[in-house]
Amino acid sequence: MRRKQIGGQNMLVKVKTNFFGQPELEIENPTFRKILLELSNRTKFSIFNPVSNQIHGEFKVYLNGVEYEDPSHGIDTELKEGDKVEVTLVVLSGG
Repeated sequence: MRRKQIGGQNMLVKVKTNFFGQPELEIENPTFRKILLELSNRTKFSIFNPVSNQIHGEFKVYLNGVEYEDPSHGIDTELKEGDKVEVTLVVLSGG
């Protein structure tokens, strides 16, 4: 959930994760790239490669409940009011 700030282009973006709670990110003109970069910086997890725009295999990223597998064609698309972003760290166990 996000809301526009009065008099500016910044939006407060709430991102749901299974490894860092639900951080609130204040981002100017938020895009998928900006959200993933900011979340990577805050958590120290490398969620995606900013050169190839590929999400690293141990993460699943959802936009409005739909898995966003290949953001390379829309990584810089501006998000809209009410868009929901979820980033999940996939835990694999061996046995």
